[in-house]
Order: sequence, then structure tokens, then C-alpha cells
Amino acid sequence: MTGNREYLNTDIDKQNQNDKTYQATFKVSKTSKVEHLIKEQKYDEALAEINKILQSDNDYSNWNLKGIILDNLKEYEKAIEYFDKALNINESSDIKINKANSLYNWAKLSFFPEGNYDKALKLINCGLEVLGESEDPSEFYFLKAEILEGLNDLVEAQKAYLIAYKEFDRLKELENQIEYINNTSDILIIITGCSFYNFTPESGIIVSLVKDIENEHDPDAIAVMKDESIVGYVANSDYTLIEEVKSASDIKNIMNNEQKAEILFDYMGEYTIAKLI
Repeated sequence: MTGNREYLNTDIDKQNQNDKTYQATFKVSKTSKVEHLIKEQKYDEALAEINKILQSDNDYSNWNLKGIILDNLKEYEKAIEYFDKALNINESSDIKINKANSLYNWAKLSFFPEGNYDKALKLINCGLEVLGESEDPSEFYFLKAEILEGLNDLVEAQKAYLIAYKEFDRLKELENQIEYINNTSDILIIITGCSFYNFTPESGIIVSLVKDIENEHDPDAIAVMKDESIVGYVANSDYTLIEEVKSASDIKNIMNNEQKAEILFDYMGEYTIAKLI
């Protein structure tokens, strides 16, 4: 918080100097009084006091204090307005952090309980922009990830989580996977059910794809075989697929009788991606 001044200042009562008797007279700094009210969480009183001060003193630190008070009163739009007024005079890093935190609080309220995910995403992005590179953005990215999950943008949510956890190597790996999936000419599939068959898929493993025409649950089912044992199935339902891959139904009529596939990587911690070879 800016504007830190002595809350109590002493002055000597000059009327008593002749008899060597000194009386301490305490004077309260107006700005420090506001800060004291904020500390005591008396925000309505603090707002009334700062409004009085601003009638004669438009110092940027007073605009900043009013922003802090309004933020605590959950009047976030007004708080941002006063932080911006302060920043127009002095682009202090402290005021930027105050503004960023207010945008974070506003985004959190918009996300829950209001459920306005689009607004929340816009606000948290603004907060990250204001925060800059000097401060730890982890909490901002955690909230951004939750908002993106609410918007069902799971890829961007995963990126945000990785940034929040500072898992930058994994973030780069994910970005490379996304680049490959979006631009490859390979025919990609997802292998499901590996855990049920006690199979651990690893990059580079070659498996066989066999049509399971007697499958009573799915006439288009394609079994994934390793060493003549079933180790999974080619994904064929909406909840096991992503947009960029082919389903079992999609490849049923283009695969040959001895079709092979190569396991490529684990994607998003949920999907085992393979390509037809």
C-alpha cells in the first residue's frame, strides 16, 4: 500500500515551555487514518474519508487508496477506474499489482458464483497483462485454467496449469504435440482400454489392428493386439476421441488385413495417440 506515513506524530505544546513542562499533542495524518481504517476493515468509513481527502488532494497515492477500498468493497469496476487514474500520474509497480489483483478478484467473482466464463477469461487475461513479468503469475494461471475448463477448452486449460506449476519442459512438449497433431498428414488414432488389459503403452511400440466383427457392443470395433493378445481398442465414441484423430468407424474400410500402428505419445495425460503404418 502506498502513502505510508506516521500514523501518530508528536508536537511540543509551546505554551508549557517556560515551566519546562512538555505536553505531547498527537496529530493524525489524514492518509494514515484511511490506511488504519482499511487495516481495521472499516471500508465504508475509509471510503468516506478518502472522498473527503480527494476533494482537495488529487495525489496519485490517494487514487490508489480509493481503488484499494473499492476492491475490498467488491466494487471492482470502480476500483479499476481509480487504479487507472493513479497510473496515469505514476506508473508505479505497486499500483499495477493492485490493479492486477483487483482484476483477479473480479475474474474470480465472474467465474463463480456468477458463471460468466467469457467475462472471467477476459478479466484474468487483462490481469496477467497488467501484472507483467516481475511478479509470480501462478495464482492467475490457476484461475485461468479453471475458467478454461469451464469453457471446455481443455488444451488451453492444460497449458495454463503447466505454466502455473512452472512445468515449462512439459509445456514445450505439449506444444510440439499439438503442432504435430494439427499439421501431420499421418492417419492418427487413439488407443483406449490399455489399463483394463494391463498394458503400458510406450512411444515406438508397434501394435496390430484387427477388426472385431463379433463385438456385440460395437460392430465397427477394432482390437489393438500385441504379441497376439488384446491390449486395447481403437477409440470409437465421442468421449474417447478428439477432433484431429480418426475413429474406428473412420478407418474400418481403409485399413488392410495386416494393419499396423505405431504408438507415438501420451497426449494431455488422457489419450494414447498412435499412427497407422
